[in-house]
Formats: sequence, C-alpha cells, structure tokens
Amino acid sequence: MAGIEKVLITGGCGFIGANLVRYLLDRTQWSLRVLDDLRAGKRAHLEDGMADIVVGDASVHETARSALQGVDAVVHLAAQTGVLPSLEDPERDFWGNAGATFSILESCRRMGVEHLVFASSGAALGDAESPLHENMVPRPLSPYGAGKLAGEAYCCAYAASFGMHTVALRFANVYGPFSRHKPNAVPLFIARALGGEPLEIYGDGSQTRDFIYVEDLCEGIYRALTAEDVAGEVFQLGTGVETSVRRLADTVHDALGGTEVVFKPARSGEVRRSRVDVSKARSMLSFEASVELREGVERTARWFRSSS
Repeated sequence: MAGIEKVLITGGCGFIGANLVRYLLDRTQWSLRVLDDLRAGKRAHLEDGMADIVVGDASVHETARSALQGVDAVVHLAAQTGVLPSLEDPERDFWGNAGATFSILESCRRMGVEHLVFASSGAALGDAESPLHENMVPRPLSPYGAGKLAGEAYCCAYAASFGMHTVALRFANVYGPFSRHKPNAVPLFIARALGGEPLEIYGDGSQTRDFIYVEDLCEGIYRALTAEDVAGEVFQLGTGVETSVRRLADTVHDALGGTEVVFKPARSGEVRRSRVDVSKARSMLSFEASVELREGVERTARWFRSSS
C-alpha cells in the first residue's frame, strides 16, 4: 500500500515477530521497529540491523506513543498468551491483551497512525464447532479468549468511529522457526524426535488441528496490512486443512527418522476437532497457504538443528 514506509511490530522479538521481521525485510523496502518487553521474546532472535528495537510494555501509553514516532503502520502481536495463565491471573491477562490492544489503538489514533493489524485467536470463539468461520457468535470460555475478543471489538470500533484501517486476524495453530519454547504439538514433536525421544500423544491421536506454517501466516499479515476496503474486518487465517495429531506424529516420524510414538491418557477439556474456514481471507485478501505440512516440518527441523 502506498504511504507505508515504517512499520512497528509489537512483540517483534517473539516467535511470529522474528519471522515477520525477516519476511517483510525480504519483500518490502519498509524500515522496521520492534516494541517488546522481552518476557517471552528474545533480542537474539533479531540480528543487528534488522530492526530498531525498543524494550517496553505496549500497555503503557507513554511507551506505545514513543515507539510510534515516525511510524506509518502497526502489526500488534504482543500479548499475554495462553488459556491457563489467563485462568491463574485474569488481571494480568487483561492488561497484556485487552489493555495493551486498547493502548496501542488509542496511541495510534493520537499519533495519526491509521493502519493496524491485530493478532487475535480462535479462543475468541470458545468451544465452537469446526470449521471456524467469521459469522459464528463468539462465546469465549477463558479470560484469554475474552481479551482477544475485546481486541477485535476495539479494532472494529476504531475503524467505524475514527476511520482507522484496522484488521483482526484469528491465527490457527502456527509453527515454524523460533518456536522452540512454544508448548505446541509441532515444536514438541520435532524437539523430541531430534533428541531421540518418543513422541507423546494424549488420547488416541484422532483430535485435529489446522497447522499453518509461519511463513504463510506472515503472508496473510502482509496482505491484511496492504489490502484495500477491509477496515474493521475479522479474518480466520489457516490452511483450511484438518490434520489429526496422529498424522502429524507420523509426518514428523517420516521426516526425521524412526522415533517411537507412545499414547498417554487423554487430557480433559481438550478441543476434539479444529480447522478454520479460510474462504473470507481467500476472497478479500487473496490469501492461500502454500506450504504443505511435510515441507513445513522439514523447514522447522532444519532451524531446530541449526539453532541448537
């Protein structure tokens, strides 16, 4: 989109942020600034010269406005992540999610920054029946889901009330480089396979997820940031492919070697089936994930090896 020269990425030292910085540097002429409190992200994820790094909390207005100086657009990835942490400390979750999103939006409004992409989650929908789509009535079951839904609502309101170009993206299960610390199936399976440990499946492995490689996700973020006529919209971003955890384990096994698969008792409260309907993103953003699961697993494993 014409007019974008400098982009602020909140949470830019984290898993998705580190990949997004590299994606945008490879495909645009934009200069990049990162705002990160370094609680989960690591400065070492970004090489010198990739971005101007500001260490601070996005929920603090003064910090947000300082980081927005000279910026044309924002990708707001910073968050207090996870359902369980939100149950343990709902107030902390509020300030890390709803509070931080409001702080960034209001700071953008006051600084004249019109373009913002917000990282939301399927947790905003709660225990909805698969496939997940944007016309479902949100019924969050956790403070984390409520915080993401509040962020979506504020994005929509700031688009309608103040003419800002805001877009909310509900990410499916993202995997890829820089995810070693994430307690998700793909990085856990890869780490165990590379370490010669058995792959542990809770339940019978028939539970399903929509696994999207992080480079495809970055493409979706870029398209949301630069698309016309999508202000105030919410999009599901995923592959649209429903993959069982057993198939994921088999894929990791085939790609990385003969690691044993073991089954453990199912965990209570786990969602049985999940995939997203990407037809709206396909229609309005021309978005289509292109990295197959096997290829994505192999790319991620190469990064695990090189970073060990």
